[in-house]
Amino acid sequence: MNHSEVLEIRKRFTKTAVSAHRVTGCYVTGDDKQIRTYVDEMFLNLEEEEQFKYMELMKKSLSGTMGKNLLNLSFTNEAELEGGVQRSLIALRDSELKNQEMLDAFYSRVIENYEFAGNYLILLVYDAYDVPVKTEDNIKLGDSEEVYSYVLCMICPVNLSKPGLSYHEEENKIANRTRDWVVDAPETAFLFPAFNDRSTDLHNLLYYVKDTDELHEELLAGVLGCEEKLPSDKQKKAFKEIVTEVLNEVPEYDTFEIVKAMNDTLTEMTDDLLTEEPVILNKDGVKDLFLKSGLKEEHLEVVEEKFTEAVGAEAELEAESLTDKKKFEVKTNDVHIQVKPENSDLIEVRILDGRKCLVIPMDVDVEVNGIMRRICEELQTQDEIETKYE
Repeated sequence: MNHSEVLEIRKRFTKTAVSAHRVTGCYVTGDDKQIRTYVDEMFLNLEEEEQFKYMELMKKSLSGTMGKNLLNLSFTNEAELEGGVQRSLIALRDSELKNQEMLDAFYSRVIENYEFAGNYLILLVYDAYDVPVKTEDNIKLGDSEEVYSYVLCMICPVNLSKPGLSYHEEENKIANRTRDWVVDAPETAFLFPAFNDRSTDLHNLLYYVKDTDELHEELLAGVLGCEEKLPSDKQKKAFKEIVTEVLNEVPEYDTFEIVKAMNDTLTEMTDDLLTEEPVILNKDGVKDLFLKSGLKEEHLEVVEEKFTEAVGAEAELEAESLTDKKKFEVKTNDVHIQVKPENSDLIEVRILDGRKCLVIPMDVDVEVNGIMRRICEELQTQDEIETKYE
């Protein structure tokens, strides 16, 4: 799913558009992993204020950044076999959350696998969306050719409210506030099936995680049967590790020139995109990237070794996650230089008086501590003075 497709589904969780059919779930205590109570309601039968609270949780579960908090995941081949996890999720969706036996089996699978110290609420929402036909320029025609039915699952921590003072109206006094258990925003969630190309995709789902350092791999493997995927920030970190380790192993290369060439290549690759489909780099793709950036073919074995050590031989990285398209920067302990990627050629490395130096041309107006100086005019004046005294 891309950003616009996520937004299209998320827009349904509003007062005017909501059409969720059913909300079910259970409240689990973390110390003994026991279910204490259940939720089972027709959504439109809920009090309006309750609907709003549920919708806030639903919107939160589809928030964040694509590739970072929101991950497109594919099922493993095993998960799609008869009796596999994907088949059970299809059956759960097709039941419209009305089959208690299926629900209990799903709750048990989550409770058995989910690693969380506190109490939490498992929530499931079923909805069916008449997908309107859109023209290429995104204009709705109003007709519908498909009904996209889906299940949105959220796992929300349940915590005690903070201690404090409050006004007790009946007693007309300020006193200690009664602490109660509050449902917080989802820690993790998933949307099944995926809404790819604005259509049902049973082979994929959209996975949400609040904290990218806590992916809850146990859910991916034990509950969803999906292949693990690194969030964009972790992909970037792993890629930096690969580049660093490679250049440490073969130190004869100029780090600045290699990294600069690599950044230029990655920027070109992502700028050339005519669709929203990401450019994927596997092990061979990263080796080719190093080759284009100046590494000799004889050293590509080092790239393969460091790639496998960092992310695994079969891993895939998204090109757009590996570079910052907004800036190219160079840092030392005391200096921080930042330019737009397309202007990275402005920064050069030269040997001056026997020392390797960063050189930035000053042939345009330059601002120093907020003071604008016309460098071009100064240079011209300086040339005239030098010419006069020659």
